[in-house]
Amino acid sequence: MDVEEEEPPSASLDDTSVFERLNAEEFVRWTFLYGDRRVLSGLLLVAVFAASLLLIRGGLITPAEEADITATSAALVGGMLPFITVVLAINQLILSEEFGSTGAFFERLEETREYRQRIENHTGYRPTPAEPSAFLRVLIESKRRTAQGLQTVCRDGPEDLQSRVDSFVSRTEPRDRDAIRTLEGTTFGSFTVISVILHYNDPWQLQIVRQLREGHRDDLSDAADGQLERLEELLGDIHIARQYFKTVYMQQELADLSKILLYVGFPTLLGGAFIIVAYGNLLAMGLHASVYALVVSATITALFSPFAVLLVYVLRIATIARRTAADFGPFVLQQELPQEETEIMESS
Repeated sequence: MDVEEEEPPSASLDDTSVFERLNAEEFVRWTFLYGDRRVLSGLLLVAVFAASLLLIRGGLITPAEEADITATSAALVGGMLPFITVVLAINQLILSEEFGSTGAFFERLEETREYRQRIENHTGYRPTPAEPSAFLRVLIESKRRTAQGLQTVCRDGPEDLQSRVDSFVSRTEPRDRDAIRTLEGTTFGSFTVISVILHYNDPWQLQIVRQLREGHRDDLSDAADGQLERLEELLGDIHIARQYFKTVYMQQELADLSKILLYVGFPTLLGGAFIIVAYGNLLAMGLHASVYALVVSATITALFSPFAVLLVYVLRIATIARRTAADFGPFVLQQELPQEETEIMESS
């Protein structure tokens, strides 16, 4: 009796598609968030240079036509002039946070001191670290230990309460450990700290804690209620720290952007002006056609460089702002939640 040959399992195809999808998602995340902006700008400019060479080879750009090249250069140079306004606007935005009277600075100092004292009272860590990554690590570690303490004091409570607390701790503790491990040895200014700020979902955790307190108010012991109250306070502290450090990071990014635009823009303006004035003389020298192709491609690439820098920096700043736009307190963007977390909140 003939035995039909079995077809290969389709799982291999699914695995391949999943692998490709994950690679695509990682590339998108690297482009929008994690990638070095200087490297990304360089890659974009290399693509512009290669595209210019291809257009020249295809006859769509003709280096032998002086009028076309000078007109294109003049148009790109003219398009760069608004970047001066962009730089001034960015610096005005940054400096607006730095100006103030002595009373305003004293008030800000007092608010900072009160916040640090609040953190010390909630965490028992005195004095709190001055370095942002260490400060966040202390907060998250205190929150993790408080959640473990809640799990311990709920052992003698109703089964439903134990189940919900165990589920909450099992879902949040691995993320707390990952965040603590990521923050170890990092310094503020690197995107590593911001990645923790972006992915630490304290609004969802705060919502679950509030639901536990309200849904099991009659079942909670005094110790359990105290742990839940402390969790609420710590999650609020974490949220304030996340928002503040995110704001400081974005100010630093904007300052870097304005500085790089000046560094790139001034030489580019000089190069563009040189091509406008002297390209006719270069053509009169009768050099090899490949030389003119390289000169034109390099000119187009240089004139596009401020646009490339602005694009990659604003892309990350806008992405960070978009992902944390409605991230305040117990308000949670559903599209930012994993599917299982959304289901937990709906069933609670």
